[in-house]
Amino acid sequence: MRGWGARAWVAVGLLCWGAASPAAQEDVAGAGTGLRLSGFGTLAASYHDAQDTQFRARADQREGAQAGRLETGIDSVLGVQADVQVDARWSSMAQVVVRKDGKGEWAPRLSWGFVKYSPTPGLELRAGRLGVDIYLDGDSPHVGYAYTTVRPYTDLYGQLSFDRFDGVDLRASAVVGEGELSLKLYGGRTRGEDYRGGYLFRREALTTLGATLQWELTALAMRLAWGQVRTPGDGLMPRLAGALREIAPLLPPELAAQAGTRAAEMEGRNSNLSYVGLGMTWRHGPWSAQLLGVDASMNRFPGFEGWGVGLTLAYRAGAWKPFLTYSRGMLTPGARPLALPADQAELAPIRAAYALATGLIANDQYSWGVGVRYDLMPNAALKLQLDRIEAKRSSMLLDGSGTSVGPRGVSVFTAALDFVF
Repeated sequence: MRGWGARAWVAVGLLCWGAASPAAQEDVAGAGTGLRLSGFGTLAASYHDAQDTQFRARADQREGAQAGRLETGIDSVLGVQADVQVDARWSSMAQVVVRKDGKGEWAPRLSWGFVKYSPTPGLELRAGRLGVDIYLDGDSPHVGYAYTTVRPYTDLYGQLSFDRFDGVDLRASAVVGEGELSLKLYGGRTRGEDYRGGYLFRREALTTLGATLQWELTALAMRLAWGQVRTPGDGLMPRLAGALREIAPLLPPELAAQAGTRAAEMEGRNSNLSYVGLGMTWRHGPWSAQLLGVDASMNRFPGFEGWGVGLTLAYRAGAWKPFLTYSRGMLTPGARPLALPADQAELAPIRAAYALATGLIANDQYSWGVGVRYDLMPNAALKLQLDRIEAKRSSMLLDGSGTSVGPRGVSVFTAALDFVF
């Protein structure tokens, strides 16, 4: 809960600023201004029977659904939101979400909290707590009701744990032909958590720059996104680098030189994570489809190249909406060989630590799913979904001890009730 108090006071300050203004206290129906409270939530339960396997929806989850147990903490969430419209130009919004954090505890978090200024209908500037804008539905990552499926693609969204962004964005839009063309530029700092290899990594104050270009028609929307995140060191690699330098005198000259090279690579303080994302949605009569893709790379030890793709096809029949979904994610670490002697017992801890460091984010898995959404009422939907996950190597699935797994498959059944109010 540390740090939550400061963020909560910021959110309260934004709302008080808007609610205290004379314009915000006018009649909402007459002036189009005022305070609006709303909320959303998901009550979900997941089950699978794959032994020694934990299923996670996001990389920041410390624990996942275990075999033979009904797990409610993977997708369940509760959120409240307050919007203040001061006048035609000024507004503010704050959103607080309660879900399981990287410690496995239910905790509130300020996911949105900003002031917006719109001098013209086609131009808006926002400042405060925003969202990293990568995918088509990036403005509602926690609102399950906004998705056809139970959850966003685990193989894509799950790997991106930078879900808090403090900064500014500028969006300009114009009607071009039969559609709307918009460009958004943003910059600031991101924060997030990663739980990999039995370690919780806290990513703080990551400098982020990005841009999105979107073209939207009645039946078709396309978005191209680019971003770069500058990440500081996490403290783990320098410790391992120091251990390699200590053992270098005990190694043959050629191997000692290799260990020195690897240590130097680990001691780089900062790195750049770059990504390019492309998204498309299509609707025609009862049919709808979504296609997402992302390409990413990072140059910090050991470095990686990665890509992911997601596809959903759905058909609306009254209140029912059956769907099929497929996704695949690949993260391939850079080759950083270091053949420490296996016959020296004193080197065993360093060999294990090096193997962990170089394979920490390795991921090669795909998922396919089938499910149905049933809209109980205008503000609530029941979803049933069965996913089959096949992995050659996964940093999203965990074994019983909480570390990444090798080849395995798991079928996960999830029932969810999404609602907005």
